[in-house]
Amino acid sequence: MKTKVSVTKGYAAEFKSELQSSGRIFGGTYIKKNGEITSFNGRMGVAKFTKGGKSSIKESNWLIWDNNRKRYMQIIPEQLVSVSAFGNEYEFVNE
Repeated sequence: MKTKVSVTKGYAAEFKSELQSSGRIFGGTYIKKNGEITSFNGRMGVAKFTKGGKSSIKESNWLIWDNNRKRYMQIIPEQLVSVSAFGNEYEFVNE
């Protein structure tokens, strides 16, 4: 059973680096720009289907390869609701 852990949205940058370095698959939910809540299952650090060159995304945003949709996703950390990784479910709350 997964342990629920509440963390502040300010922790997202540190959490992002932990996920990138681990290379593990993780899941989560986030709020889309249109207000719809959706989920993803993927990992960071995937280089497949990239053409190289300079990245145009913000450094703070999360670039994730979604395993279910077979595409890259860019998630704004402030829009994260929860992330399941390392045997825990991390729920992001406002500071």
